[in-house]
Amino acid sequence: MRNLIKLYHYSDKDIKGKISPTFFGENSYTANSSRISGIRRAYFYTDTDKSNIEWRFKDAKYIYISAIEKNKLYDLDSNKLRDYSDIYGCVKSKGYKGIISGNIVALFEDAKIITKKENK
Repeated sequence: MRNLIKLYHYSDKDIKGKISPTFFGENSYTANSSRISGIRRAYFYTDTDKSNIEWRFKDAKYIYISAIEKNKLYDLDSNKLRDYSDIYGCVKSKGYKGIISGNIVALFEDAKIITKKENK
């Protein structure tokens, strides 16, 4: 049985088809992170509880819903790899599709949009 978890991506942009890490580092809130690691990533939440969402995304126009098998995500909270120099590069080289920590997921590859809804 596939252990899928839903992923929620917040944006004011009208995105078609997929959420892509291609644009990582091109806005103010990912520019610094892109200097820390060159691994491009797209960020998601695992729930829509507004108390768990960063202030800058709470009022985004859209919520895009995707899904991924949980075993394809490296659990950063356990961090068994103990590589702190470039954890994203290390995890990606081990074949993981992304990282999960708490209610935040960073994916290294495109995520198909299952549905889009207006954020209310």
